[in-house]
Amino acid sequence: MQSTRSLLAVVATAAALTAQNYTTTIIHINTPGHPTNVVPGVGVPFRIATAATSIFRRPTISSDGLHLAIVAETNQATTANEVLLLDGALVMQEGQPTPWDAAYNLGGTWDDEFGLNDAGSILWAGDTSLATTTDEQVALFQGGVWTLIAQEGTNLNFGSFIPPTLTGLDPVLTGWGTGMDAPRITNSGQLLWHVSAMKSLTTGTANDNLCVLGNGTVLQEGVDVPAGQAGGGTLAFELFDAQDLYASPDGSVVLVSGNLTGTTNDNVLVVNGVVVVQEGIVLPGSSFATGVNLIEKGWVDQAGNWYARGSVLTSADDWLVRNGVLLAKSDATTEIVPGSGEHYDDATYAACFFAFDGNHLGQYVIGGVTDNADALRNGVIVFYDGLGQSQVVVRESDPIDLDGNGVFDDDRFFNTFGNDDALLLNDGSVIFTATVKNGAGTVVEQGLFRRYPHDASCVARNGSNINPVGCGCATLPITNTTWNLTVTNGPNTLASLLFADVSPLPPVPLFGGELLIGPAPIAIGTTIPVPPSAAGLQFYLQGLRVDFDGVNWLLVFTNAVDATIGSY
Repeated sequence: MQSTRSLLAVVATAAALTAQNYTTTIIHINTPGHPTNVVPGVGVPFRIATAATSIFRRPTISSDGLHLAIVAETNQATTANEVLLLDGALVMQEGQPTPWDAAYNLGGTWDDEFGLNDAGSILWAGDTSLATTTDEQVALFQGGVWTLIAQEGTNLNFGSFIPPTLTGLDPVLTGWGTGMDAPRITNSGQLLWHVSAMKSLTTGTANDNLCVLGNGTVLQEGVDVPAGQAGGGTLAFELFDAQDLYASPDGSVVLVSGNLTGTTNDNVLVVNGVVVVQEGIVLPGSSFATGVNLIEKGWVDQAGNWYARGSVLTSADDWLVRNGVLLAKSDATTEIVPGSGEHYDDATYAACFFAFDGNHLGQYVIGGVTDNADALRNGVIVFYDGLGQSQVVVRESDPIDLDGNGVFDDDRFFNTFGNDDALLLNDGSVIFTATVKNGAGTVVEQGLFRRYPHDASCVARNGSNINPVGCGCATLPITNTTWNLTVTNGPNTLASLLFADVSPLPPVPLFGGELLIGPAPIAIGTTIPVPPSAAGLQFYLQGLRVDFDGVNWLLVFTNAVDATIGSY
């Protein structure tokens, strides 16, 4: 396990593949005493847990990026620790009276996911304190007011959501059933959710699994037949997977996953009623020799693009597609950044990919694990501009400036990222959850973070790689901030200097190493105030150490850093 010092050294002198052109904002973290470790509207800290990954659930944003909501856990008793937050304010809390009926309380089993639209309206599904035959409910938060939409065991709002042609429908017997999940709301107010088992159908348990699509339409197991099945098949849905109903903000794209009747090649991903990925069938547009083994997750982003990830038979290679186009696979040949020599690889994480999302600009992010030789740095979230360029947004073991002093001196580093928790906004920023470790590798906290891109950069360069790595940026060169630089000493270093120039040089052999900047380097300090007028300027830095091994005096060049001054 790497020490704190070695982690800091790796980050401070990392090459262009590190996420040095992003600035991290901590939205919430459950570090004791941290200013963001306060639950809005409750005033207590978030739940204290070390390796737990569920303190902050999957974040949700509106399509315009103006609203952010999340389910999180407080450190209160387990019967009152779940909260729903919207734009940094408390919307409701477990154990408190339901906002739509004060006669009973909110229960403790909530969906991690919920619907959120541009108006800030939320569609929620979860348990209440009522008897188990009526406790599951779906409720709408709109204009600051909560309204009960559906309740297990009742016919509430059946006329609005259930067509009279539903197979097995008996208005007297039928009621909303168990397993109401995957609530979604479009910008026009269309409501969608999944029901695992409708109650008291005349057909019994047959045909009782359905997806409510709003506007009086549903998908029903045993009845609806998706088009596009392999071999021209006409099998009906046998079930719909829990939590896997998604819709675009305008409602034009609806994605469900589930099974067809039968047992062969029955797992399917369906978009707008058409099968787009099917178990046992070779993934369209891929070079895989065998068919799909597992469809692990589907998703629709805020621009209506659909995504899926899974694996194939025989080779167990993992794949990720967007709108039916293969984006990446885990065969150690798909580079995360062109020319980087680092590839997606499932050797240390069987699923390889753990997140994806996109924005309205055709850009997208992928979360995955790579073949990086350092297993402590092989988890990444990568940004793709849709035009062939990509860059790492955040990497496992990147440092966190916990106290916001501009220096990575808090002994905190990203550990693992939450599955399907990465969101890409139109400004290029990425919201994600992650567990947090200290320099000894011990997981100590979890947080909700946002990384903002900017045009500042520090890119390491090292010629023929004969110079020791020792020059780096502890912070990025951004106007109106202090730029902190580092020159790392060796075991025999008596003094070290930092030089800057306006041009890079090809490797020039000198003192047994290589000079990498020129033509007339000048000595500078390691703490530099950056004025607004410096925005856009480029500087080239290199360290020089004076070493003495007890016999000989040595001048030792370090790597160089190519820096661009940026601004917010």
